[in-house]
Amino acid sequence: MADIDVIGPGSVTIGKGSSIGTNVRAIFSAPTRIILGDYVSIGDNTKFIIENGDVTIDDWSTLHNDCSLFSKRGVIIGQHCWFGQSCVIDGTGGMTIRNGVRVGMYSQLWSHVAAGEQIEGCTLFAETPTVLEEDVWLVGTCFVASGVTVGRRTVALSGSNVTKSCEANSVIAGAPARVREGVNFYKPITLREKMALLAGWLEDFCVLYNLPRGSLTVTDAAIALDAGSDGRIVFHRDDGAVFEGDGRTTHCCLTSKRYLKAFTPIEHKVLKFLSGNKARFYRAQ
Repeated sequence: MADIDVIGPGSVTIGKGSSIGTNVRAIFSAPTRIILGDYVSIGDNTKFIIENGDVTIDDWSTLHNDCSLFSKRGVIIGQHCWFGQSCVIDGTGGMTIRNGVRVGMYSQLWSHVAAGEQIEGCTLFAETPTVLEEDVWLVGTCFVASGVTVGRRTVALSGSNVTKSCEANSVIAGAPARVREGVNFYKPITLREKMALLAGWLEDFCVLYNLPRGSLTVTDAAIALDAGSDGRIVFHRDDGAVFEGDGRTTHCCLTSKRYLKAFTPIEHKVLKFLSGNKARFYRAQ
């Protein structure tokens, strides 16, 4: 694994299990920080330009190759966020990206605007915080303007130019982006159905990794996968389950979508296998 080339008075902290590509640079103008959580992935040629404000990228989040991130008032990126190649993340006015946000390649997220000369009367100048709420998906080549809040589980179709805030569960498209009425990409799903899906995916995982028969145990209350020296992971159906920390078992709750880390090889493999578009589990606070 390569390291981040730090230029200037700032510092970088990298969590456990994280991956850094080649030619990744952090250029600081102030003694601020970049803090990467556990299992974070930063692609080749990604550049951080930090005028001021800390940058936090939480667990399991990914910035693919050639992304650019700017900070003046800080950038907060939650857990399980994903950015395709060549995305721009602008924290000049402050940028908050909550858990589970997915941003397709060549998209740009802005928190400032600056164009013509103010001395000549140009009014195109502002630094305003931008927020993407949980599980937003910008399909690709999308633009988000400064000061916008994109509501939870909003889907912005390819090429959307988001110039105004939108409510949760919206589907938007166009330039400027407008709500597409009557379109919804989520359906109701019961806890029993979730357990069945999870059991099926873990069976596929066992086949993929040639785990012996009997490694997976499925009951109504929990699904357990024991990988021997690589550790054990248990998915509990309900919040009320008692999690016993034995140093080799990762406990996950399907109701709350939270988990307790054990930093075992099986934890990394299983949660990464699930995290794309199957099921994402978030660090218990």
